[in-house]
Amino acid sequence: MKMLLSHSFLLFVLFIGYFARPAFADISCQPIYGGGETCIVSPNISINKEVLNPKTNKMVENLSVNDPKYHPEWIVNFKLTVTNTGKSVIKNIDVKDIFPQYITFSTGPGKFDKETKTLSFKIESLEPNEIRTFVLVGRVVPTDKLPQGVVCIVNRVVVSSNAEDQASDNTQLCIENKVVEVPEKGFPVFPAPTITETPPTGATAIPLIVLAAVGLLGYGLKLINFK
Repeated sequence: MKMLLSHSFLLFVLFIGYFARPAFADISCQPIYGGGETCIVSPNISINKEVLNPKTNKMVENLSVNDPKYHPEWIVNFKLTVTNTGKSVIKNIDVKDIFPQYITFSTGPGKFDKETKTLSFKIESLEPNEIRTFVLVGRVVPTDKLPQGVVCIVNRVVVSSNAEDQASDNTQLCIENKVVEVPEKGFPVFPAPTITETPPTGATAIPLIVLAAVGLLGYGLKLINFK
C-alpha cells in the first residue's frame, strides 16, 4: 500500500512539473564552434543569421572548413532575419550582433562598440508574423593579423524584448591565409649564361687597315717633302 502511494505521489509530482512549464516555451539549442551549445527560450520571436557564400554569392546558414573560404581584407556580408512568431505585437526589441575575431565592422544599422565588437540597434515594434531583414557588412583583417593556414570563426546575434521573448543564432565562416613556402636550400640561383662569341668592341678590321694605310702614306709624303 505504501509503495503504491509513493508511486502515485511521484507520478503526481511529474505531472505537475510538466504542466507547470510555460505552454509557449520553445527551447532552441545550437552547437557552438569548438564544443558545447547555447540554449535560449524563444516563445514569440526568432532570429536567423546567414553569411554570404563568396563563391555562389548566396546567403547560407554556415560555411564549414570544406566550403569556399574568405581571404585577407575581403568584404563579408551577413543577413539578419527577425520574425515575430507570436500572436501579439512585440515592442522594443533589442538586437546585439557580436562580431567575431578577425572581422572588423564596416556598415550596419545602429551603433558599433569597438571595445566589445558589438553592433546594437532596436526594432520599435514587430507585428505578428512580421519579418524584418538587416544587412551587416564587415571586412577580414589584413594578412599580418591572421594566423597562417585556415581559421574558422563564429558570429553570434541575440534578440530580446523582455525576459520571455529572447532568441539567438550563430553563423560560421572560415578564412584562409595562405602560407608561402620557401625551399629548404633557399630559392634557386641560375648560372650566368656562357658566351660563345666575343661581341665587337670597336671598329671593324677593314676600316682599321684603311686608316693605317692612310697614316703611312701621309708619313711618307712628309719625308719626301722634308728631303
